[in-house]
Amino acid sequence: MQKNYLVAGLLLMTVLFVKGQNAVLKGVVTQKDTQQPLCGANVFFKGTTTGTGTNNKGEFQIKKLVPGEYDLIVSFSGFKRHDVQVVLNEGENTLVVKMEESENNLDEVVVTGTGTPHYIKTAPVPTELISKKAITTTGAAEFTELMLNISPSFDFNPSSMSSSMKLNGLSNDFILILIDGKRTYGDIGGNSDLNRINPDDIERIEVLKGAASLLYGSDAIAGVINIITKKSRQKINVSNATRIRNYQTVQQSNTLGINQGKFSWNGSFNHKSSDGWQLSKYEEDDDELVDTDAKAQNKYSDRIFKHTLSFRASEKLELYGGNSYYEKDIYRPLTVGKYGYYYEDYTYQAGAKYLLNEKDYVSLDYNYDNYLYYYKYNQASGDYVSGDKLINNDQRMSNVSLKYVSSLSENHTLSVGADYLYEKMVSENRLVDGEADVYTLSLYVQDEITLFEKLDLVAGLRTVKHKEFGNAFTPKISFLYKLDQINIRGTYGYGFKAPTLKELYYDYEKSGTVYMGNVDLDPQKSQYYSAGLDYHLSNFTISVNGYINQVDDLIDYQTIDLYEDDEENGISKRKQHYNVEESCSKGIDVLLHAYLGAGFTLGGGYSYVDAQNISDDEPLEGVANNYGNISMSYDHKWKSYHINANILGRMQGEKYYDDGNAKAYNLWKLTSNHRFTKLGSFALELQLGIDNIFDYVDDSPYGSNYGTINPGRTYFAGLIVNFSK
Repeated sequence: MQKNYLVAGLLLMTVLFVKGQNAVLKGVVTQKDTQQPLCGANVFFKGTTTGTGTNNKGEFQIKKLVPGEYDLIVSFSGFKRHDVQVVLNEGENTLVVKMEESENNLDEVVVTGTGTPHYIKTAPVPTELISKKAITTTGAAEFTELMLNISPSFDFNPSSMSSSMKLNGLSNDFILILIDGKRTYGDIGGNSDLNRINPDDIERIEVLKGAASLLYGSDAIAGVINIITKKSRQKINVSNATRIRNYQTVQQSNTLGINQGKFSWNGSFNHKSSDGWQLSKYEEDDDELVDTDAKAQNKYSDRIFKHTLSFRASEKLELYGGNSYYEKDIYRPLTVGKYGYYYEDYTYQAGAKYLLNEKDYVSLDYNYDNYLYYYKYNQASGDYVSGDKLINNDQRMSNVSLKYVSSLSENHTLSVGADYLYEKMVSENRLVDGEADVYTLSLYVQDEITLFEKLDLVAGLRTVKHKEFGNAFTPKISFLYKLDQINIRGTYGYGFKAPTLKELYYDYEKSGTVYMGNVDLDPQKSQYYSAGLDYHLSNFTISVNGYINQVDDLIDYQTIDLYEDDEENGISKRKQHYNVEESCSKGIDVLLHAYLGAGFTLGGGYSYVDAQNISDDEPLEGVANNYGNISMSYDHKWKSYHINANILGRMQGEKYYDDGNAKAYNLWKLTSNHRFTKLGSFALELQLGIDNIFDYVDDSPYGSNYGTINPGRTYFAGLIVNFSK
């Protein structure tokens, strides 16, 4: 009898549960002016994990809802966010959402500056946003090309292996790169392997400039780049993007997104290859020019596979897990070297986010990255045959982050977090003991408060315990003062960066030069100050920001005396890491965006940089004084056809090197994007363009310092096919 009562009770609970979740919300999202459907708009209920995405017809549907009152949010890149209160009754409920196009990025939401969401126009910490539209219209083959096309604050010192990135005069070592908030790890000669980042996978990029050690810890002295990747919330989304250009360069990206009930899966496979190119047929040998087969851009082939699985366990709890694999083959001509270069990278992520209410949450994230760098022989040499690989280093990182965000009141938010970072390197031939490791444990607290309606303050402190260098504290404070169309911002931040395992222990030889670590290095410390002003109207925005980043004990290379038998062994130079006692990067950034009417938009930016090794009274290497970008775009929509055309310009001054400066240059690019809709569940986009319109080539001898390794005028074409329902 008791069993019968129990079964009956369970059945009754099930009926009540099902009956209580019998509301359905169906709707369509369109552009207000043209009534065109918006594909890929995000539709979700505030304070929950419940949501979906619109299909190619702009339609959406959310089932199994409890009748009641909800706050619904609809967002789409390039449009103003739509907040609406809906009352759901039992059965089917319908809604039409008409989105207004944003004439600038001010209505976009950013999270990187404070770790909490803010509209960019009222973000207390200045954050530069590179939108989905800006990314798509450039037609960039690589991440470096994308950033050079869009932002004057970035520069890349190119080489045949990898590019060294700089932000406002400070190098790759001081820039933290995040993908969906997770740090990337692994480098080539101290430079992050940026080929792991495929422009076709990027939804938007948020750039935080200056010392950001409060939230992000070591590496974030020059700034943070947070790359947010595309994630489909539609039931089924399949896309293929293929681009071809000169030098047999082929770029292909394939994505698949599935959302079924509580489960979401997003996966992608990307492939890129090129035959590479020469800038000059000559190189210098003892001050004489000799013939060479060496290429400024070597032939290469790379592949990236990644996927993420999410599970919405309830309206409050979401779990996720995923991994990625990347490999790249770089081939050098047989006459140039006996081997090429081969890279692999494995990443794994898992985590959970629990919503306590509409604004408060707790999150736990784990991130593992294993980057491997090899020589890959192209011919027999000693004990190696063609195809054999010799590992140079094996870099591993484990990162655990715990975060709690609490809204104490409408105008007061508190963030508290803990972070554990473990790093290990294995290299039998390049590390004295064959391996080395280090850990960092951090705790931080950040307070955001609005005073007098016009003044926002953000202040916080991070405490760091480093295995080798003890304890450090990194405070930061920012303010935003709002005056109608004018925003005034200011920031002070203290940065701390311990020497990397490579800088401490890693020795290797390249082309007759030995590069050496130094166990006597001191940590690098920075004092960052910035002040800026934004002026914004509905169709015009301009921002001006000045900064000073003073870095003590900056780590660089210096030439030291040769060892006794170096010349006999073919060693002509030794360079060892050392601390530059005092250095400073200061400058000013200006960004402009104006909607001119009739579909025309003008944008651009200018960056002046003065980066100095004050101790030795000389400029920092690889930095120019002047950088600039300009863009002119045209948009027009017909019933089922949308055209976007762009002219993009990049101007850059001469860059200083102690062994010969890199030439100044300017490059101009034309792109056009043609989108066809109303093809049922399909959408097509054709992309055509000309890169380096005026055919500029730096034909300096191979091995020179280059401002750009652009091969000259090239043509590209792409086709994007998208299916969703």
